[in-house]
Amino acid sequence: MIETLENLLTRCSAGEESAIRELVRRFQPWALDLAEALAADAALAEDVVQESFITALEQLDDLRCPQAFPGWFRQIVRTHANRVTRKRREVLVEKPVELSSEASSPRRRAEEEELRRKVREALHALPPVVRETAELFYLEERSCAEIAHRLDVPKGTVKRRLYDARKRLRSMLLGYITGDASEVDVPQAKERKEPITGHTDLIERRKPWL
Repeated sequence: MIETLENLLTRCSAGEESAIRELVRRFQPWALDLAEALAADAALAEDVVQESFITALEQLDDLRCPQAFPGWFRQIVRTHANRVTRKRREVLVEKPVELSSEASSPRRRAEEEELRRKVREALHALPPVVRETAELFYLEERSCAEIAHRLDVPKGTVKRRLYDARKRLRSMLLGYITGDASEVDVPQAKERKEPITGHTDLIERRKPWL
């Protein structure tokens, strides 16, 4: 017997993971179609839908009528898709100006190289189990389910480790995020043979999928 939407949303409000997975299963397909139609980009559409589910779950208690969820959620998807496409247009407009001035300067390239070095050091300074999980998620772009299977741990453990990694990385890279390099505090770690590549954009962009 198919669970009613009202009961499903009640369980989602209570934080039941099985209910959240079922909600995603029911509404993800058409949400992806809508997001891709609006954003004209499959990868961006996935980000839009992920953020939309997060927003919907955070604001679920504000929904008075459970039967109104489909239309309400559709509007959330539209809002996020419009925000993403607007931001992308702004980047495309600004990019030529950046390339023609400071972006190509030796100083800017040196700053970017220093930032990459700090990111590598920050990742390397994480506790081993947290670092391994973060590298799989941010650098190899594995899903939470894939990481859980590979490390033989519950999916919830993977999400907790990623949350911990995100907080630690943001803290260690605070100086570069705010523009004050004096605030950067990356603990020293043992030298690693394989170089780690990455960028703070990965930290901000990738979030654990529901």
